[in-house]
This record gives sequence, structure tokens and C-alpha cells, in this order.
Amino acid sequence: MQQEIVILNMSDIYRQEDFYRHRRFHWIDCTDLAGVNCYCAPEAADELRRRIAPFGPEGIHFMDSGNYHYISEFWLEKIQTPFHLVVFDYHSDMQPPLFPGLLSCGSWVKRALDTNGYLQKVWIVGPDAQAFSVIEASYRSRLVCVSLQQLQHIDTTRTIQRLQQDTLPVYISLDKDVLNRHFARTSWSQGGLSLPALEQLMGPVLQSRRLIGVDICGECAQGLQMLYQNEEEAINNETNRQLLDFLLTQVKAAQ
Repeated sequence: MQQEIVILNMSDIYRQEDFYRHRRFHWIDCTDLAGVNCYCAPEAADELRRRIAPFGPEGIHFMDSGNYHYISEFWLEKIQTPFHLVVFDYHSDMQPPLFPGLLSCGSWVKRALDTNGYLQKVWIVGPDAQAFSVIEASYRSRLVCVSLQQLQHIDTTRTIQRLQQDTLPVYISLDKDVLNRHFARTSWSQGGLSLPALEQLMGPVLQSRRLIGVDICGECAQGLQMLYQNEEEAINNETNRQLLDFLLTQVKAAQ
């Protein structure tokens, strides 16, 4: 994977953080777009695709709060070889959209499985077990679901070994709401993983399979963030910094 860093500025929240400033990065300003918060209007989707057109799926992409997690689909569309997707998230993002055909932060994984011919299998790691019980049975053959409860109660090594078994290249999508509140403050309900536990899960995958790219979301949406600005900003900024350092170190070691 290339070590290119792309910052998608959807709400100006990254202007309040500095984790990326000591690195070479690309800044894509999208604060002027309407129809992008949680749901993505077709016209906005076309414009987002246009703005990220100069960049491939390789690299590390920061995408603001989980309200914009659907942007992952636009990175996946750029992959032109069979691949697997590993999603670390406290939510499955497999919900049917409220409005048919409209892309949303809660339905993008389902839509990727429905429309992306190169996507062979999706691993979803970190949601509550209840989130998996409502997923349609027709998707089960292409989904591997690892709940928060499984991560807490089975040998973590076994889970890591399952993630390592396949040989296709992998794209990783990370929503920081999979982390507990010590390591992230997000706009959504959060899971129970620590940052070291998340890195322990990702490390063997990064070392054993070709990594195409990574995207990261899970900032605290601006309205909520302003209520607790100093605390929210400091926690998310430090976790972003540690994640970026971890990923770049892993990529360099794999080269």
C-alpha cells in the first residue's frame, strides 16, 4: 500500500486537530456540499467521486464523522481486482436504506455487497451480537461476523487466525465507534474495544495479506463536539495520531 494520506474535510472538524500536520497529506475540502450528512444525494455522490478522482484506493483516507462512512463505497469502486473488505465498526452498516436507492452511512456495506462485482467477502468486526441477528440470510455466505461479545469471550488468537486465512488483498474500513470512550468520542453509540486490542486485531492482517488501503471515520460530529470541545478533540486527535503511526509502521514493515 502507498503511504499517501488523504483528509476529506466534510465539516471542518479536522481543522481542530493536528495529528496529520507533521506528515505529507492531501486536503480535499467538501464543506460546501449539500446533501451529504448521513445520507448522500445522487448529485452529491457524483461530486464526491469527482473530487477524489485524482486518488486511488491506496493509502490512508480520513473521512470525518461516522455520518460520512458511506464514502468508503467510493474508494471501493476504484478497486479493479477481487478483494475482501474488513470493517471494524460498532454497527453493521447492513441496514436497508429508508429511501430505496439512496446511499447512507447505515447501508453502505449492504450496497457494496449488492453492487461491487470485485468484492468477494466482508468481515464485520465489533458490533453487538444483536446487530447481526437482523441481517438477511441471503448475505450470510459472503459475510463473516465477529461480534463484540465474541471478541470478549473467545481466544483473540483464533479470531486473528480466521482473518489471516484468506489470501485475497484486503481493504480496511475503520469507524472509531468500535472503540470505547477512553479512546474515542463519536456521534454514535460505541463498542468496547481498546486501541491496543484493535491494533492487535489489525496487525496480523496487515502483515499477512496485501493491503490495498484504509479509511478511518468516527470523529464527533461538529454540533456534539462543540459541547465538550477540548476533551473530545484531544481524545480523537490522539487516537488518530496513534492509528496513523501504527498503520504507517505496519505498511513500511510489510514492504
